Amino acid sequence: MAEVIGLLGGRYSEADKVVEVCAAEPCNSLSTGLQCEMDPVSQTQASETLAARGYSVIGWYHSHPAFDPNPSIRDIDTQAKYQSYFSRGGAMFIGMIVSPYNRNNPLPYSQITCLVISDEISSDGSYRLPYKFEIQQMSEEPQWELIFEKTRWIIEKYRFCHSSVPMDKIFHRDSDLTCLQKLLECMRKTLGKVTNCFIAEEFLTQIENLFLSMYKSEKKNNAEENRNECSSE
Repeated sequence: MAEVIGLLGGRYSEADKVVEVCAAEPCNSLSTGLQCEMDPVSQTQASETLAARGYSVIGWYHSHPAFDPNPSIRDIDTQAKYQSYFSRGGAMFIGMIVSPYNRNNPLPYSQITCLVISDEISSDGSYRLPYKFEIQQMSEEPQWELIFEKTRWIIEKYRFCHSSVPMDKIFHRDSDLTCLQKLLECMRKTLGKVTNCFIAEEFLTQIENLFLSMYKSEKKNNAEENRNECSSE
């Protein structure tokens, strides 16, 4: 599974010491298999998109698709670099690691770690110490149309990627849920805290149908290509 990466937009209250993450803007990845970094061009575009929506860039995110959301040494170094650049003038800049299909987590809920890097040095002197902090979900109702269109964009961009998640695959050996069903269940838990169940279920049905229609289209295209190849032999 490939890692994904992007910028977080929102607000920071110095008085309350609270970071509000209001938007996530995906970027192209320069993943090499050993590291995952943002493509500079898409990073600039993501920053401009967040600014146009009235948000400051207050963090970045990336995924650990199938393992624990604990920061690696490289993650710590990357966070320190981004934190130094984006925190000029006293602004807050956080790192977020999302683990959607952790092999050690049988529950259908993604795991999230948020961190900042301190000035303290590890005992062996090799890296600065990361600090984890608690996450509380905001009670604002989502921007439904924006989320739906962003979901469509992500599916269209990555559905043909060889390292994308097969959504009809069972997500965990101890579960009978597919990856798509797991995604919907995770969203259901999140949305249940900000809106009534009827609105949430209607939206989840739209998301499910979007995935199913896009992947059916992909299978149809693949079948047509196979038929064309056979007829030309």
